[in-house]
Amino acid sequence: MTDLEQYVRLFEPLAGLHLRKPVAVLGFGGWIDAGFAATGAVRYLVDQLPVSRVAELDPEPFYSFTDTRPRVRVRDGVREPEWPMAEWFFARMPDEAAHDLILFTGPEPNLRWQTFTGVMLDLLQALDVSTIVSLGAVLAPVHHRARVSLRGRGTTDELKAELRRRKIGSGNYQGPTGISTVLLLAAQERGLAGLSLSASSPSYLANVPNPRTSAALLRAVAEINHVPLPLGQLERDSRALMDQVDQSIESQPELREALERLADEPSESSEPDPVEPAPEVPASDEPPPELPSSAAVLRDLEDWLRNLQKKDNEEQ
Repeated sequence: MTDLEQYVRLFEPLAGLHLRKPVAVLGFGGWIDAGFAATGAVRYLVDQLPVSRVAELDPEPFYSFTDTRPRVRVRDGVREPEWPMAEWFFARMPDEAAHDLILFTGPEPNLRWQTFTGVMLDLLQALDVSTIVSLGAVLAPVHHRARVSLRGRGTTDELKAELRRRKIGSGNYQGPTGISTVLLLAAQERGLAGLSLSASSPSYLANVPNPRTSAALLRAVAEINHVPLPLGQLERDSRALMDQVDQSIESQPELREALERLADEPSESSEPDPVEPAPEVPASDEPPPELPSSAAVLRDLEDWLRNLQKKDNEEQ
């Protein structure tokens, strides 16, 4: 029995799907998912596109349940656990799209990264994937209405050229890394094209889902891979969140002043030679950039937003 057969449950016969040069879009939760931007982007596509679930991963070998905890829910009066879910979907795109899509979302694994990587690539190769795109997001001292800064890394000359055309730079980070780096390096060894894209998400919105960051990632995916994506609802959600944050600080002059100063900070995209970490590595793993003098006030805003989110959850 192969690792793919041992660890993955298939819902569709892979050989019969006949997808058109599919692009795989991956969103890992956890360390590389600031503002839930990566998993939010993939989940948005799962909700918006006519998808079918193709496979799910057995979580037992790859997750430490004291770190990536299961949840409990009550269904029909019975309490039952919900285990960490890693799953793949496929979407047949319209004729004008150059590719169909494979969508993956799941927590970053805690255990057996090499085996996980092999299983992932075995499945993607069985699906005849043409390009692997891994999404991520890192926290940064950026304003919530600033243009979303992207970083990227490609494994082929063609993908590197696509990034250069869009002025998407990469960094020279060395140190602890995420599963995306391991996965893309292994893909490159197998001769598979790979691309990582990471966005900067406001540090004071750390615990708030940020559809604006998700939208920036998906726009880049659509442009680079020539696959039109339905981003209308995501952009409306983005505007709603921005309006909500604006309204929340309107009556708080200190917070408003702090964010105005943050908006005047030089944009990451203005750097001619970006030196941020590699896309899948949080900025906190290298000496962090100096925060604005209003950092303490920004923490107040973050606390306020956390309390707002907690209140919303209690009312649901």
